[in-house]
Amino acid sequence: MAPLNPGGSWQCTWGPALDAEFGNLVFVAVYNYGPNLPPVMAATVIRGTDISLYNFWGSLEQIWEDMDVLFQSNLPWLNNNNVYVANGTLEALTNIQNMISGGVTLQQYLAQFLGAPANEKPLLPLTGHSLGGCLTTLAAPWLQYALKQAGITTPIVPATFAAPTAGNAYFAQYFQSSFSYQLRYHNTLDIAPTAWSDLNSWTNIYVPCGFPMPDLAWTVTQGWIDAMWAFGVSYAQPFPNVALKGACQYPPSYDWYAEAYYQHHATNYWILLGGGVLAPELLQSPYVLPRKRISRSRMQAKLGSPKAGGEKSR
Repeated sequence: MAPLNPGGSWQCTWGPALDAEFGNLVFVAVYNYGPNLPPVMAATVIRGTDISLYNFWGSLEQIWEDMDVLFQSNLPWLNNNNVYVANGTLEALTNIQNMISGGVTLQQYLAQFLGAPANEKPLLPLTGHSLGGCLTTLAAPWLQYALKQAGITTPIVPATFAAPTAGNAYFAQYFQSSFSYQLRYHNTLDIAPTAWSDLNSWTNIYVPCGFPMPDLAWTVTQGWIDAMWAFGVSYAQPFPNVALKGACQYPPSYDWYAEAYYQHHATNYWILLGGGVLAPELLQSPYVLPRKRISRSRMQAKLGSPKAGGEKSR
């Protein structure tokens, strides 16, 4: 990434770390204003959904985390039986908690880094797009609690982009009250931030773009609405949110699905934030996925019976 000032520099100091199925990915990027100066921030970055035909089980795991919203559970660290989050989101957080880089977990690394006197208490932003944004809303309060147990009270700044909802209205209130400063960006033409709090809004969102909702998409959406009602679960977005005014993409969009993909894409958010059109070489990830055979045991466990403890369903 480009430096924020002439003498500044970014450095990846933890990760990129992956879970067992290569689904979730997290790294920490430290920023320095100049040589021999203490770090200004240690940004923890959580990747969003990244579907790949070459990573079947990792892709399936991410889809499961996105879609496993009919069952909810309480937060393990919070003594509040009204706060519920989606089981899929909670499972992804468990993956993040178990990741190892350089022989330490994310929690251990941040406790050591933020607690080092020479680093002079840098800021701790947490950020992510899409599923990464959803996980940020859960990882931020978890890290706030976990680091506090280690005596670290560094301010955490959650910054999310296109984040679907992680939990119910009580979770949204808990998140809002936990952070004095937070940034939550959403494109007004992106359907993802209204999942799973307002699926009805999808019906007419792209009519101004010339794309009424297809019958298949409408049927699937109504099925999710009915299923959530039957299971007695609901979701809400934390506030405040920063609305980015979306614009319809005329060619190459050719249908409702292509428009939804374009509006949600991270590069579109970059443009809406004033970043301009990205050069093609910047869209190529330098990170090469390791090749190895992935065990199906954990995914098969996900497809089995849901958790018993602290679960909400009706």
